[in-house]
Amino acid sequence: MKPWYQSVHLWGQVNLTEDDPEKCDLAVWEDYWGKTRVEGVIINCGGIVSYYQSRFPYQYKARTLGDKDYFGIWVKAARRAGLAVVARMDINCTGEELYRLHPEWYCRDKDQHPILSQGRYVACVNGGYYQQFIPEIFREVIERYHPEGFADNSWAGPGEGTICYCENCRRQFREAYQEELPEQVDWRNPVYRKWIRWNYEIRRKNWKYFNRVTQQYGGEDCRWFGMVNANPFRTGGRFYDLKRLTEDAPFIFCDHQSRDEGGGFEQNTWNGMLLKSASDEHILVAESMAHYYKGGRTFRLSGGEAPEVRKWMLCGVSGGISPWFHFVGGQVYDRRRMELTPDLFRWVKKNETWLNERENAAEIGVLWNQETITYYGRDHGKEACEYPWLGMTRALSESGLPFWPVHADDLEKYADRLNLLILPNVAILTPGQEQMVLDWLKQGKGLILSGDTSLCDEEGEWRGRSRIFDMLGLSAKQCEQGLTAQKDENWLFDGAHSYLRTPQNAHPLWEKVNGTDLIPFGGKVRVAESDGCLRPEGFFVPAFPIYPPEFSWIREEGALPGIYAGTIKSGARVVYLAADLDRCYGRNHISDHRRVLEGSIRWALGKPCRMCVEAPAHVDASIYRKGKDYVIHLVNLAGTRVPPGTLEENLPIESVRVKLCVDGKITSVYGNVRDRAYEYEEREGETEIVIPRLQEHEMLIVRMDCCSSARSLHSLHRP
Repeated sequence: MKPWYQSVHLWGQVNLTEDDPEKCDLAVWEDYWGKTRVEGVIINCGGIVSYYQSRFPYQYKARTLGDKDYFGIWVKAARRAGLAVVARMDINCTGEELYRLHPEWYCRDKDQHPILSQGRYVACVNGGYYQQFIPEIFREVIERYHPEGFADNSWAGPGEGTICYCENCRRQFREAYQEELPEQVDWRNPVYRKWIRWNYEIRRKNWKYFNRVTQQYGGEDCRWFGMVNANPFRTGGRFYDLKRLTEDAPFIFCDHQSRDEGGGFEQNTWNGMLLKSASDEHILVAESMAHYYKGGRTFRLSGGEAPEVRKWMLCGVSGGISPWFHFVGGQVYDRRRMELTPDLFRWVKKNETWLNERENAAEIGVLWNQETITYYGRDHGKEACEYPWLGMTRALSESGLPFWPVHADDLEKYADRLNLLILPNVAILTPGQEQMVLDWLKQGKGLILSGDTSLCDEEGEWRGRSRIFDMLGLSAKQCEQGLTAQKDENWLFDGAHSYLRTPQNAHPLWEKVNGTDLIPFGGKVRVAESDGCLRPEGFFVPAFPIYPPEFSWIREEGALPGIYAGTIKSGARVVYLAADLDRCYGRNHISDHRRVLEGSIRWALGKPCRMCVEAPAHVDASIYRKGKDYVIHLVNLAGTRVPPGTLEENLPIESVRVKLCVDGKITSVYGNVRDRAYEYEEREGETEIVIPRLQEHEMLIVRMDCCSSARSLHSLHRP
């Protein structure tokens, strides 16, 4: 029999509030568990607020707990319903009583004052609270209630902006580096960067330590899984190295409850793919999905807009995520929130077979690593790292091209499935990662890289040379032209008024841009030269006055290359974006930027895509191999470019065309959402499937002839 973390696919959580022991009607939630068919529940237990009668008097109890064992009441209800029980902890802060008893357990500023967060005392990850007290809480809960495992909301402690000067940190840092703690947050200081590395390692040690403790007292399958945010660019400065934390994890709890400002719903598709590929494709990833209103403003007790909640959930399922409803407060003031997704949970349960134990069949890989985000991104990570990533991944999604986030350490592991590799400003590559990219190029496969990719050392400092650039015949200089500011400028700001000019005989990468000699730009260009096979295929037109309009004329025609493209000796098609079109598209969403990115992708791929979607509006698509067959997810994202939390309606899309170029003979195409067969037409090695009307989503099951297509997915790469 499989353990719970390999068999539970549907999760639910009511994040209990302090008044719930008095006012919550548990029967409402027992009924809801049945409607959604969840198989596991996360129940508030202890840490920042205790919902049981702990033998430790200084563990803060919920205000209305009285003499109740409220956690125990919920556990019994869940057991009656046949559900797996995970005890939810929050171990970041405590009240004053425990601080007075053990002041040595807590974070200190440089003047030795305790560090507080919202009136509570912040515990140090190196102190007795983490290393002694919390393990005893785990033991107590296990011995009394025997939960299947533990989740933890705020296990990682303070982030990179808070240096703890407690005696434990002082001593341990001195032992590790023979130096004193840095005086202040300063990325220019090598000691501060050592402190950053040290903190990542501490979190990894604590992650493993908590698992040893829970397994010691609860058995092999009583696991502590913490929680992680799936977006490595948006960890809030916490020391989450997603690859290092999850690389040997048999399961992941993901706390990424809704889309971020600036991010789209499609972000949740790659959330699942990123976490799975960083660990193992076949593990389960459960993601907490906010069913309350979460947007520019958050309202914990009100239900979210139905299309907002549902599309986030559907994109997550498309990316391989196990859904997990999350409500705050057990009292139901807003009855609408109870009707948001029960039908989707039932659909996921019905289609479990097609949603699990499958292989990603996308042939485009987008590379990432934590080193670049942390040490190159530093305190401007949004501009330097996140926007290039968002721009490239958005362009792929909006162009109907499935892709796969691949950690730089795993390129060799997944290379046989991929035909195109994209590095959006991945400035730091370890020697091993760089070698894998070189090996990739030697195989003659396509590559797109942008900005400072591979041009910085492990500390994020400019080095200006790399073996990749040498192989491509490129040389880069430590100077840029164009707009490098990080702030938002008003429309009168001249520095943003720049363009890219197309060459006279335009390269195929410009095929999506017709009828113009230049496109808007507004970004920056890394100054680079080529003495190899890559030729300039677009030029930077420097900024000139935007106002008054009479002065808006081009002063310099532009001779600085913004784009290089060409085919190297191995046959690999390569595009180097010296102009940061990916960052600009992620930041400003200018359609011409997407068109150039899409044109670059299609040209560098060098052949028809294994799968692409053509539609009059945005359809987020993903493709998997399940045995000999294919599973294709299509999520309707028409009209979703609105602020987070505010999507009010679903707009059906007419005539969605899915084009497939796969080995073998297709025998049938069935839609498991509309519960119908779809017609398809085969011609010239390509199969076209037409979806007459896409409502919210569709999942296509493409059946293949068992004789002609029983080959491994690894045989699908381009010769």
